[in-house]
Amino acid sequence: MGAQKESDKKNRNRDAIIKAARQVFNKYGYEKTRMEHIAKASGKGKSSIYYYFESKEQIFQSVVLKEAIAFRRTIIDAISQNDNPADKIKIYVLTRMSIIKTYNNFQMAIKSTSLRHLDFVRRLNIFYDSEEIRLFKNILLEGVEKKYFSVNDPDLAAIATIMSVKGIEDYLLRIENPEIYTSRIDDLVKIILYGLVKSEN
Repeated sequence: MGAQKESDKKNRNRDAIIKAARQVFNKYGYEKTRMEHIAKASGKGKSSIYYYFESKEQIFQSVVLKEAIAFRRTIIDAISQNDNPADKIKIYVLTRMSIIKTYNNFQMAIKSTSLRHLDFVRRLNIFYDSEEIRLFKNILLEGVEKKYFSVNDPDLAAIATIMSVKGIEDYLLRIENPEIYTSRIDDLVKIILYGLVKSEN
């Protein structure tokens, strides 16, 4: 029983450090963050931080992975609440864009070229890209099965769409007017669903 209590206490302390470090990395970025910052934010001594984590990189990895899991879970929960594949695509894009800023450290890890020297960041980028493409491909396949979509190559369509969304998200995130932002998202979803060619009546 004593061992279990000690384990629970250790997990709580680790979680508290990760929670504090998340805010610190948000404020300073990875490169400028120091262990002293994390120690101060978590209310612990620097030596205590090293008891739970070997390095700043290990703490950052824990923060990023926690955010990555929450980011993916939020999107999956959102799209699973709708049976219409076309609506799922819109919900996917809207949800993704609305929560990006919430998980800033995760976005920092997958976007910042200055962090590519970190081994876990390289692995995360490969894994995250493949997971996002797989998730979107499943929506497309469901749409084909339900006769909503006509897709000759679901793999290529998923890759092209995800790369397009990722390519335009920086532009969209700079839009401060909520109405214009929502309008641009709607336009993006329409392009994804219907393309650019006007259909014949």
